[in-house]
Amino acid sequence: MKKVLTLIVCIFAISASGYAQFKFGAGANLIFDGSSFGLGARAHYTINEDFAGQASFHYYLKESDLSLTTIDLDVHYSGFDLGDVESFSLTPFAGLNIARASAFGISASTTNINVGINGTMPLGGLDLYVEPKFIIGNGGSFAIAAGVYF
Repeated sequence: MKKVLTLIVCIFAISASGYAQFKFGAGANLIFDGSSFGLGARAHYTINEDFAGQASFHYYLKESDLSLTTIDLDVHYSGFDLGDVESFSLTPFAGLNIARASAFGISASTTNINVGINGTMPLGGLDLYVEPKFIIGNGGSFAIAAGVYF
């Protein structure tokens, strides 16, 4: 898991030139299957006018014996316009969801597919986001994340 995150950070750092832009954010995530509430951080990297990559990490607040974390690696597509709305953007995305749960010294992980849409609206010097998504695969469910990009 650490190797995957290190690889992503290195790729983002190496290709940080030209049009590339980073945004970092923090927020909350709610998985409706099992009612898991988590706090997280994310990095959003704009590659060009049409594509962006995003990596996020969430730690879910569960009972003291259970630990649940997720890493999402998504690609966003913004190659279309929503009419005259310049201050609000919707970008569909797809990617991987890597979940790891552990309880009583036993751990298990699963890899699923994310499919969703990210809505972002600037407010002052920050960007607010809301991100509903379907997690498809073993242990799949529906989740919604909300927070702020710095």
